[in-house]
Amino acid sequence: MAVVNETHSEEHNMQEHHGTGRYWLVWAALLAFTFITVITGRMHLPTFGLLLALVIATVKGTLVLLFFMHLIDHKGANRLVMGVSLVFVLIMIMAPMADFATRFRGSNPPGSHVSDLKDLNFPEAQGDAKHGGSHGLKLPDSHP
Repeated sequence: MAVVNETHSEEHNMQEHHGTGRYWLVWAALLAFTFITVITGRMHLPTFGLLLALVIATVKGTLVLLFFMHLIDHKGANRLVMGVSLVFVLIMIMAPMADFATRFRGSNPPGSHVSDLKDLNFPEAQGDAKHGGSHGLKLPDSHP
């Protein structure tokens, strides 16, 4: 029985057995990417850590979609839906990031970034152990 957007030749191609070799290879790639995610997650990568995590998650999701959900065997509308969905997800991620990156610095809430804390002379941002160090954020004592 063919799915709505498949021709009879596609249905026949999907019924052919591809062997387990490619599944083992994709599984090994997923394990490798998971290992990379765990290792880089323990590192402090302030400049590109989020981007790296998003790229790895996208690659892993694409591998699952293509091979384990058999999207690689489909043609036409199924691939179009996957591509358009990926474009919309990218837009929904990049639009807020672009907005935040291009904001006037004064419009961000105080304390939203570590450099803002240093600008306000919070002892916590400087690592002063006498005032709590970097373990917790406490407001400085008000001076008259």
